[in-house]
Amino acid sequence: MPLTAFVTDGDERPALAIVRSLGRRGITVIVGEQQQTSLASRSRYCARHVTYPSPYVECDAFDRFLASFLVRERIDAVLPVTDVTTHAVCRNQERLKRDCSLAVPPLDAFDLVTNKARLIEHAARCGVPVPRTHVVAGRPRLSTVVGDVEYPAVVKPVYSRTRTATGWVAGTAHYVRSRAELLRVYDDHEYLAFHTSLVQERVVGPGVGLFALFDRGRLVADFSHRRLREKPPAGGVSVLSESVPVDPRLRDHAIRLLAPIGWHGVAMLEYKHDERTGDCVLIEINGRFWGSLQLAVDCGVDFPFLAYRLARGLRIEADLPGKTGMKSRWLLGDLDHVLLRLFRPPEALGLLEGAPSAARAVLEFLKFAQPGLHYDVISGSDWRPCAYELQQYIGRLRDSVASVFARTEPPAERAAVKA
Repeated sequence: MPLTAFVTDGDERPALAIVRSLGRRGITVIVGEQQQTSLASRSRYCARHVTYPSPYVECDAFDRFLASFLVRERIDAVLPVTDVTTHAVCRNQERLKRDCSLAVPPLDAFDLVTNKARLIEHAARCGVPVPRTHVVAGRPRLSTVVGDVEYPAVVKPVYSRTRTATGWVAGTAHYVRSRAELLRVYDDHEYLAFHTSLVQERVVGPGVGLFALFDRGRLVADFSHRRLREKPPAGGVSVLSESVPVDPRLRDHAIRLLAPIGWHGVAMLEYKHDERTGDCVLIEINGRFWGSLQLAVDCGVDFPFLAYRLARGLRIEADLPGKTGMKSRWLLGDLDHVLLRLFRPPEALGLLEGAPSAARAVLEFLKFAQPGLHYDVISGSDWRPCAYELQQYIGRLRDSVASVFARTEPPAERAAVKA
């Protein structure tokens, strides 16, 4: 009987990388999403797509679906992709492990690394450099720290997504340059005003990622890249990255941070290389698969297959380091990067003085062919995901342009249209 893996969050790029990795090795891959089709389910390596209740809104219904689906379909291993679905699998792993194989950390370990306030305290105890940080327990407590904040600063929620009575609420990071901007960002965003958040010093320097796989607290595979371009441009999702040798200091950090808590499965440690001190400063840890996953696979460190083998209790063989000097590009994300540079002023994007000009951003975008450059969605042998992503992108771009025109249309003309 063929082995079967279930991959959640099919509209995420890491899900596509997982499907291609496992499918090419002869594993039957079923993809799930909350809508009827998805990026990863368009791959030739996807055997079947299933639609499930939204894990973001219908949390309990998703839990029930997952438990019954694994039994009904006789799934051998589950690979969750996002914070929300990974949290659900971690939370229910004792029940789920009776019917399938998993490679996820204990729930408290997952919460420790995804709760940025707890992570900062843990990292400081482990001797890992972190930004100067103020923890703010909602807007009413902001006054207790506002006088101590140094600018520029970064404001972010404790969780990338916060679970509420009505589902999961997404948050994002904000760059502020003054006390007035700091107060305004808390007034404008409920997820900051009513939940715990962080105000941190802004560390200036290139982004570096360390990606790891742990077997119950033992590091078994790692890989590293540096970010060349991101979306948004001041810092966010990597749209162009390059593989680099693993820094022994960062490997040591990973072991110090994750081994004591018995980490099991994949993790991404995100750093900024501080231009002033030369230190690599820990920004956050993602206890799940990451956006640039395809780069590691292309470089020979096949994290999806290694995680699958780990879940199945099989031997992990990842002794060789990944290839360095290779690049991975998310083309449509990179297009977003250049459009933001063209149509928004640098200060609105949170860019600092000395950032490359918009003209330079356009010239860099036009470099479509370079030695060692790979594209993470585009594939000549598996083209349908690219076609699907392009179709979705054009639809969102059309809707965005229409909304801009609707906002700029004179009120009298809007009233005439409605009449």
